[in-house]
Amino acid sequence: MLKQSILNIILDIILINISLILAFFIRFGTEIPPEFVNHFGLLLIFATIARIIVFFSFNIYKIIWKYAGIKDILRLVSAVTVGSTIIVTAVFFNRDLGYPRSVVLIDWFLNLFLIGGYRLFPFIKPHIILIKPKLKGKRTLIIGAGEAGTMVVREMERNPDSGYVPVGFIDDDPSKINMRIHGIKVLGKTEDIKDIVQQLNIEQIVIAIPSAPPNLLKKFIDICASLSHLGVKFKIVPGITEIINGEVNLSHLKEIEFEDLLGREEVKLQEENISSYLKDKKVLITGAGGSIGSELTKQVLKFNPKMLILIDKDEYNIYNLEMELNNFNPESKRKFNTEIISIISDIKDESKMERIIEKYKPSCIFHAAAYKHVPLMEENPDEAVKNNIYGTKVMADLAIKYNVDRFVMISTDKAVNPTSVMGASKRVAEMIIQSLAEQHVNTKFMSVRFGNVLGSRGSVIPLFEKQIAKGGPVTVTHPDVTRYFMSIEEASQLVIQAGSMGEKGEIFVLDMGQQVKISDLAKDLIKFRGYTPDIDIKIKYIGLRPGEKLYEELLTQQEGLNPSFHKKIFIAKPEKINIKKLEKDLEDIIKLVNSKDVTKEQIINKLKEIVPSYNPKRE
Repeated sequence: MLKQSILNIILDIILINISLILAFFIRFGTEIPPEFVNHFGLLLIFATIARIIVFFSFNIYKIIWKYAGIKDILRLVSAVTVGSTIIVTAVFFNRDLGYPRSVVLIDWFLNLFLIGGYRLFPFIKPHIILIKPKLKGKRTLIIGAGEAGTMVVREMERNPDSGYVPVGFIDDDPSKINMRIHGIKVLGKTEDIKDIVQQLNIEQIVIAIPSAPPNLLKKFIDICASLSHLGVKFKIVPGITEIINGEVNLSHLKEIEFEDLLGREEVKLQEENISSYLKDKKVLITGAGGSIGSELTKQVLKFNPKMLILIDKDEYNIYNLEMELNNFNPESKRKFNTEIISIISDIKDESKMERIIEKYKPSCIFHAAAYKHVPLMEENPDEAVKNNIYGTKVMADLAIKYNVDRFVMISTDKAVNPTSVMGASKRVAEMIIQSLAEQHVNTKFMSVRFGNVLGSRGSVIPLFEKQIAKGGPVTVTHPDVTRYFMSIEEASQLVIQAGSMGEKGEIFVLDMGQQVKISDLAKDLIKFRGYTPDIDIKIKYIGLRPGEKLYEELLTQQEGLNPSFHKKIFIAKPEKINIKKLEKDLEDIIKLVNSKDVTKEQIINKLKEIVPSYNPKRE
């Protein structure tokens, strides 16, 4: 970058001098008056120094002209104009410089033409038909002749070795048919895709409509998937934010993921409310190395906490998180200024957790540590109780003892009318938070309840991806099983937003949208990878696993929903809790799971007693 800037400065000096000399020759021909010739050297030196200083002040040497926009071009015009103004002003007050005013306009134009010309050549080069480079790569059809599609084609032509050769556009706007954009023709509408692919030997399709609703995107995917037998691959441009920021390049093109079909709106946070409890504060996150915990860490960092205490009992999880945070940049322009403390510890280790909280004195705790794998907890109910119930109680009691301002527990939709040990244990954890909130006002307790997050460990999607990569079969538990889904990023953003609202043990329920049929999800993922479900990749139904439901719920029959100030966060009307009974039940179940001869049945029966809605036999 420095070497290029030096070369640009040298070239500018040469062109500034050429422009001024040519301006005189254009104005006077070969007979330049002697009064101008005598001081011509002084004029050249002054003009050169003035223009170079102006170019520096306008940051001309920091612009990457290959990606120049209108603002950059206007900045160059302004710099040349200001330079000319300075020179004319100097000539007005010092006649010895010998600068006839009639030369001003010619010199201004020549500077723009020469200095701007060589800078903008990489920008205009792709649009000059006679010198377009020969592109090498897959013959590509672009769906969408709008701004995103135009940017994609421009990038392909700027990068002839990218592996993409734009052949044509597809667009359903009748006014665009047969028109050309950057020399690339709009060949037809959506219904013409199959014929065009076959006639023009298309090898790849890029879907360049980032604002497309899920049903339209699904239509494109189905069409593309039907062409997989021809070897046609397809990709999609990123979200609308990147398009608006002008950041799209060919490396951003990605394979379609399931979240692209969810069509969920971008989360808009009430940042002032969040900053009020995170900025310059000490924040502790349990289960920090897990899927939710690690994303929570990144989202919290954006609000500049003074300190982040990250706790996880898995050293590899914490190591991975630290490696991520070393490269993490919350606003893409600056590094965070937060002290990060990584601690390997088990939340059930009460004495160590007390030492940690006493030492660092966090003002907010996000409690994400929990066992979440349903079938495994069916086989190990004692561990579910110890970790999800006792671990939560340890953390919540310490929050009260050391005057932690906020305690946010991550819950799950599986806590509603639970059919699993995991779900029942998380419901008990919710009850603990509710009961403590009623008894202690100094700490604001709350729970946040939501469903599955895309890409989390143990999620069905990574499993399906692995099965597809091996050629199948893709295993689905039941043809009718449904689940709620949202992205980890969205869930974490809404969790920290909910953290700004809680006061008295509220259960916040996140808007999960519509439930998704898992068999449809499997078929979509198979199509995304260019295969045909049940032909190229088989789908095999294996039956519900222990503790699993056909569908999930976000509320019990006794709970209702109240709106909050954020449209994606609702507040469940809490069920009345018998605090004394709960305290006795907690003593009993913790004593039970630590006894030598305890059985799974005894633990399950005790969970049924604490959570009347827990029914292991319900489907």
